[in-house]
Amino acid sequence: MAPDSYPSGNYVRPSFLSIGSVWFWVILALILLLAGGVYYYFYIYPSTGLLHTYHHMLMGTDVRLEFQCPSYQKAQQIKEQVFAEMEELERIFSSRLEESELARVNGRAGQAPVKVKPELLQVVEQALYGSELTGGAFDPTVAPLLECWGFLDGQYNVPSPAELREALELVDYRLVKLDLEQETIFLEREGMALDLGGIAKGYIIDRALDILAENGIKHGFINAGGDIGILGGKPDGTPWRIGVRHPRDAEELVAVLNLSSGAVVTSGDYQRFFERGGQRYHHIIDPESGQPARQLISVTVTAPTAMQADMLSTAIFVLGPERGLKLVESLSGVEVFMVTPDQQTIASKGMKEIME
Repeated sequence: MAPDSYPSGNYVRPSFLSIGSVWFWVILALILLLAGGVYYYFYIYPSTGLLHTYHHMLMGTDVRLEFQCPSYQKAQQIKEQVFAEMEELERIFSSRLEESELARVNGRAGQAPVKVKPELLQVVEQALYGSELTGGAFDPTVAPLLECWGFLDGQYNVPSPAELREALELVDYRLVKLDLEQETIFLEREGMALDLGGIAKGYIIDRALDILAENGIKHGFINAGGDIGILGGKPDGTPWRIGVRHPRDAEELVAVLNLSSGAVVTSGDYQRFFERGGQRYHHIIDPESGQPARQLISVTVTAPTAMQADMLSTAIFVLGPERGLKLVESLSGVEVFMVTPDQQTIASKGMKEIME
């Protein structure tokens, strides 16, 4: 029998595009797939886009930048803009760079006011506000004490009582004079020095988030060595899950926080420390005693801005659980999670609501 002949007199061979043809269904599937792709590309993708992740070494740590953007080229441009701004701000605030704006202010302590860039003026102004708010628990003039303990150059040292008394004479935020009109900063006593390690990183993160927002980004996340800023929830509408590491076991978490905006910063006695005679000496110094603060071993703060969270995590570490919790309860949008030396945990009411 010839290939094109059929035995049944009533049988009609289906045409190439008839419903009964396999090719009909194959072509229909391809058309639907193509239509779906076109719809996604022109209507769904522009409003969502890919999640781009970048890493860059800044401020002595690995900075992770993650944001959603429909265009790879635009994402590259935004990334370059963000990291360039962060690098420029680090050059202003770093106490380790001899040519930094901050180094110029410290170098003229007790001699003359120094005209500075608006960014430094703004951060020091906020630092002094934080000092007033916390009764001096946060003090940007703590640099002589950090130097005394060796935390500025890594030459760790347990200072003598006489050395501490000498350094304490130079620690007093009320001796910092700002002239907002002339844009100057003056440290009244020779030997004084500012250290903005407890607030400048937060400011830099906030500025990076501003750049994302200015470029139309709706979903972004920045992690600078544990100081985290958030712009919107995750692209799928869920909050970002942020783990809080155990202060005595880097492989364990003591809490997981769910956040869709704002910032979260942790200060811990495990971040920069040395040991002598079985005693841990860390870099979060009580400006009043000159000694490392001992009432807590970890403080995590959530706040509307990273600068606020950065400053408050340091201040609460010094204040301790009772005064720290009282301070948080007086502030809008701020929550705290604390770990005591015996590894008990304390959380503000609002913090409990976002914890897993």
